[in-house]
Amino acid sequence: MNVFKELMLSLYDFKSYKEFIKNKRRKVFLAGVVLMVLYFSLTMIVPFLKFQFKTGGFVKIIEDYVPDFKLSGGTLWVEKPVEYEKDGTYIYINTSPDTSFYDADEIGEYLTDYYQVVLMDSEKIIVKNKGEITGRYFSDFDMDFSREKLQQWVPSAYLIVTAFMILAFLFMTALFFFGVLVVALIGMIAASCMKYSLSFGQLYQMGVYARTLPLLLKAIVSFLPFSIPMFGIINFGLSVLYIVLAIQKMKESDLEKPIEFVSEQSDYFR
Repeated sequence: MNVFKELMLSLYDFKSYKEFIKNKRRKVFLAGVVLMVLYFSLTMIVPFLKFQFKTGGFVKIIEDYVPDFKLSGGTLWVEKPVEYEKDGTYIYINTSPDTSFYDADEIGEYLTDYYQVVLMDSEKIIVKNKGEITGRYFSDFDMDFSREKLQQWVPSAYLIVTAFMILAFLFMTALFFFGVLVVALIGMIAASCMKYSLSFGQLYQMGVYARTLPLLLKAIVSFLPFSIPMFGIINFGLSVLYIVLAIQKMKESDLEKPIEFVSEQSDYFR
């Protein structure tokens, strides 16, 4: 039986769990990796591709939203003023000669209406974040930067995103198998209470398949505009429920086995 069919059966056929515990470890590991690829694709890759198609990618964002600018010799020049205000955030960039903001220690009283503020003139940047206000002069940075250089960094940005995706997948996969460990430990308690003998390794293998539906539900919930209280506990509880139902089916299967009678003839009749 291939891995994809096993994952499908794990959703509704509790009798199949008796066959899952007979699988070799590498096949169970492969099933867990395939499950994580599906989960990762839904929660990370699909949103990123959606972002790409919706915005046109980093290049399109720079072309549409980033005005021409240049930072050189400690002086910032921006083609036109930029002003943004939403949800307690305020950004204002104006490098015209007649515009100059107060120093950071003098501007606090003017920023009380916003949680996050970024102000830039031709000489300095002032930032307010979580009530703390800081300011730096561009001459302190000792750097040259421009819109053209920003566009040249786009390929590197995609490489960074790719590297982040790979690291995130590895971390999430490791976290998945650790979560299965927790499910298996709880499964041991459930198996003991149900008076059914299973090794920890068998319960761990069952736990990998028992995470199929909860993980898919977790992916779906990530798209909801609201959070579900105590969803993490509910999610793992569903995996334990799958193991309990699978053990119940195993017990029923054992009871349905026909009793074999072995007749032994005595030497008298031989």
